[in-house]
Amino acid sequence: MTPSTLDVYLSAEGRAFLRAVRHAGGSLRVEDRRIDVARACAAAGVVAFTGTAETGKRLVGVFLTRKGVAYLDRLARAH
Repeated sequence: MTPSTLDVYLSAEGRAFLRAVRHAGGSLRVEDRRIDVARACAAAGVVAFTGTAETGKRLVGVFLTRKGVAYLDRLARAH
């Protein structure tokens, strides 16, 4: 059975990050200062990491999962 979006707990910073990812079109490159919140969101299953290589430097990005979209939709209906 798939866990419900009600089983997800994100801090206010995590919810803001998730909204930023959605606002960016569903994917976003993660800055070093936001990597911890991105990891917390990935642990909750609302985003997933993707990595690319550009000029020898590893760039880390995230994209919304279906669970992340459902979480944001449920959050929007609750407020």
